[in-house]
Amino acid sequence: MLKWLSSSLADALGRILLKVATTVVFAHWLSPMVFGRASLTIVIVSLLAIFVTAPFEESLVQRRLISRVHFSGALAVVLAVSVALMAATGVAAVWITEVCPPGSETVTLAWLVAGFSPILLAHAGVAIFTAMARRHQAFARIAWSNLVGDVTGTIAGLLLVFSGVGVWSLLAVRLVSRFVTLIWLVVDSPVRIAPGWSPGRLGELSDVAGWFFVARCVDKASDAVFQGLVARLFGLEGAGYLNMALRIIEPVRGPTASVSHNIAMSFFVRAQHAPERLRAAVASTVSHTALVLMPVFLGLAVCAPTLIALLGGAKWTAAGPIAAGLALACVIGATTHFLMTALASRGQARLCCLALTWELIWMAVALIALHPLSWPAIGIARIVSACALGGFYLAVARPVLGIDRLSFVRSVVPSLINASIMAVAVFGVGELTLLADSSVLRLIAQVAAGVMVYGGLALAFQRALLYSILDVLRRRKSKASTSVFSAAQDQG
Repeated sequence: MLKWLSSSLADALGRILLKVATTVVFAHWLSPMVFGRASLTIVIVSLLAIFVTAPFEESLVQRRLISRVHFSGALAVVLAVSVALMAATGVAAVWITEVCPPGSETVTLAWLVAGFSPILLAHAGVAIFTAMARRHQAFARIAWSNLVGDVTGTIAGLLLVFSGVGVWSLLAVRLVSRFVTLIWLVVDSPVRIAPGWSPGRLGELSDVAGWFFVARCVDKASDAVFQGLVARLFGLEGAGYLNMALRIIEPVRGPTASVSHNIAMSFFVRAQHAPERLRAAVASTVSHTALVLMPVFLGLAVCAPTLIALLGGAKWTAAGPIAAGLALACVIGATTHFLMTALASRGQARLCCLALTWELIWMAVALIALHPLSWPAIGIARIVSACALGGFYLAVARPVLGIDRLSFVRSVVPSLINASIMAVAVFGVGELTLLADSSVLRLIAQVAAGVMVYGGLALAFQRALLYSILDVLRRRKSKASTSVFSAAQDQG
């Protein structure tokens, strides 16, 4: 556990530092329009990436018996789909160029998507080799591959922006990062696999793959619809402000959500046939997560305007309220995120799909209804959708997991109260006239106040829970389990 958590922390801190450094540079060299254009390109290709990342990753992780042939067959399929999609984006770009006015935004976006589409090959490989790493519980391998990829991609993006390249400096960060991550995972993998067609083995994965594929489609579609609606309602400038806000929130939300899902799934799958064990694992995970993540995201919500002013300058002020809203949505999601992981461990992919569809509907309705409020409506829509998703889990999915609502609330409320008190203190520090002229001093003072206030409250009122987390950090990881392939090979 110590090795997992330390590598996860390194990944999260590394991403934060990289995002801070690149945001300062990109925000001063590029306009909100360029940010918006890059954001739409990424979200369109990410939507296409569903077809290469979603079908097999969860099924390769969850299947009790797995062999090298399963991985080879899945790798062959996703690589073939990647090539087909790349060709389709090229054909689409040519057709759009013929039917749309030359130089229009639609033509520009079509060619950006076609040029960015080779990242699909990297997404395909990363999905399969990440599944293998998760089977081995090699979370350090996943974390370090992401970190090394991010560092390399960031260097490439900075070199391009200093050379006067606009939107491609932003896209290169993602493109280079994903290929380097893939190379790391392949080289560091203890098992060598190559693409190999195996219809029989692929059929064995389809029982899990089908519904999880639909769920991942809805999840990615939610991001695409959200950013597409923002661009439609607020223009490319609005999409650019959203991109800036995400650069503040995602370095924290992304690693914590990904790593927590990987680790939690590993433990939940072991307990999937023992309801009492699964219920206890979920309750413990939620309470510990609330203690750690609630103050992080509430503090980030309060400090978001200061961070935006510090990193981007006055022209990015409108992104502050958006970032604050996104952080508050993460506060809500921090305690309900694991419920989806628990549902997945029980094979309840249909409920996962229904939950994500429910979230998508509420997000779209809220954004359309609230857009007259201007920029804050973007963040508020995310808060509404997070509340809707949490409500779904506690209402519809609760019987599947056997969760007691009162116990769930009791496990979350103490951390929420302490984090809220901390947030008020941090906000008060930020309003001090003494710090009004310096964003750096204001941010340092806010962070210091948040750590001291929340640390004192947790020590006073949640000492047992705090000590249990510290105890986990002191434990050494147990010896690595034997290869997951050995059981399958013995069977076959």
